[in-house]
Amino acid sequence: VVTAEAVVGSAASNDQHADLTARLDRIKILLYEERSASSNAVSQSGSINLNWIPAIATGVFKKFTTESDVEELMPKLIQNLPLLPFEARKSVSAIFNYLLVCGLDGVDAQQFASVSTAFSKYVCERADGIIGHLVRAHDCKPTSEGGPGCVDITLLCGSMLRSSLRHASIYQWMLSDGNCERLVYPFLDSYVHNPNFDVSSDALETVRVMFTGVTGGNAAAAAAGVVGDQASEENKQLMEGIASDFLNRKYADVIDERVNKKCLSSEANYMTRRMTLQLLSSILLNRANYNVMMLYISSSQNLVTILFLLRDPSPHITLDAFQVFKIFVANPNKPPEVVKILFDNKVKLAKYLEGLHKERENSDEQYRDEKRLVISTLEGLEI
Repeated sequence: VVTAEAVVGSAASNDQHADLTARLDRIKILLYEERSASSNAVSQSGSINLNWIPAIATGVFKKFTTESDVEELMPKLIQNLPLLPFEARKSVSAIFNYLLVCGLDGVDAQQFASVSTAFSKYVCERADGIIGHLVRAHDCKPTSEGGPGCVDITLLCGSMLRSSLRHASIYQWMLSDGNCERLVYPFLDSYVHNPNFDVSSDALETVRVMFTGVTGGNAAAAAAGVVGDQASEENKQLMEGIASDFLNRKYADVIDERVNKKCLSSEANYMTRRMTLQLLSSILLNRANYNVMMLYISSSQNLVTILFLLRDPSPHITLDAFQVFKIFVANPNKPPEVVKILFDNKVKLAKYLEGLHKERENSDEQYRDEKRLVISTLEGLEI
């Protein structure tokens, strides 16, 4: 691991490029092999040896984060990704991600927790340089050619950013009042609207992580219905709490000024509108975001926006819009202006909803029941 440093930043020679690429790839393989051996040992023995130290992961962490000459290796590699060969870029991203998450997932995660904790602390202490650079890398030109601002660098930086956000200290730092304007808002203002599909989709996934606190292993576990241990559940609540606090503090900036006016506007591209609707539904239905939900569904302007999307030509967008619309209708304490809009349009809405995705009712019992409840609630509205 120590020899990789000798050629970092050397862009003049093809031989140096090849040497750097080979060394980074070897480091990555060694990390994966150590983890595989550890996971197999724990699976076979059924117990975790907390006295065992992951020598390779620990060594890589120390070498990539210890100051040598003038600069530390990891920040230098990240800042010089455009100068590295394609395969070397991928290895840098893989090593960075591994050091952050190796202690978070897997049967032997506890054995690697010290490495992930130490590296996350290192990244957080240098967040202005590291996280700031990963965010700025999303200012991407719609091209796949090499160099600053190319697509593959943006996607790798997006992956590294989401791995960073799995740690509460980095996550809270990024969403703080002093940092959100330059690190969070550009995603909604610009990055999710990139004409390159891969870039905009990746930016939207990062937005989902930022606004829900759900990422990586806990997202997969939630989707599979897996219940984690007490520590995992506490961490999940902590991350959701950070997200909820941010949305409460910055509701107007995020929801009114950016989600509604930019991401759900007719000028936004199809994928941005669809994924934003899905994210909005997830936010509003999360118990941690009760105050955010009440703010949102108490706004007649928000209702108008969703009604407009409910008539979108895309069947996918209308289905996603319904998932938000039903929350307006289900609210037992609707403000008068919301009630008036629903009452004035209840006949047309009930008729329209009767035919909305009717073919889905046979295979999706929940959708069928929810739609019936929405229609019956609308028909029973009185002023």
